[in-house]
Formats: sequence, structure tokens, C-alpha cells
Amino acid sequence: MRWRRRPPSPLPADPDCHQVAEVLQSYLDGELEPGDTGAVAAHLEHCERCGIEAETVTRVIEAIRRQRPPLDPDGIERLAGFVDGLTGAEGD
Repeated sequence: MRWRRRPPSPLPADPDCHQVAEVLQSYLDGELEPGDTGAVAAHLEHCERCGIEAETVTRVIEAIRRQRPPLDPDGIERLAGFVDGLTGAEGD
């Protein structure tokens, strides 16, 4: 569960570093509106400091993902069956 606050929207056409920092995680997660995404992308192209921060966050996320153990397909199927049984979705 994510406890991030919602990013302010819309961003100005030329956001400053503080405004980009507020929405950087949402940008990297693909959760921004298209106009905001473009504004952040444009800022990252010309701001070395924010670009380094975005690169660092991306690398940390990738490293964490590589450390996750593989999920057991049988366990996922049992869990899905359990949830279906709770929601009455069996045989739909």
C-alpha cells in the first residue's frame, strides 16, 4: 500500500526543482497526467541535479526488484481461489 500524497496537478509548463521533486516518484511510476509527464520529462532533460536524482531512484527501485524472490505459482493460484471464494466469483 502506498501512502504518498497525490501530486499537485496540473504542474506549470516549466516546473522548478522543488515541484519536480514533489512528483518525481509518481512520474517514475507512470502515474502523472500526460501534460505533467511532459513537463517533468522536459525539466529532467535540462536539469542535471534532478536528472541524477531520477536516475538514482530508478536504479534503487531496479535493485530492490532484482532482490525479490520468485513467487510460487501454486501459492498464487491457491490465494486467487481463496479470494474468489470470499467474493463469490467462483465459476463466473
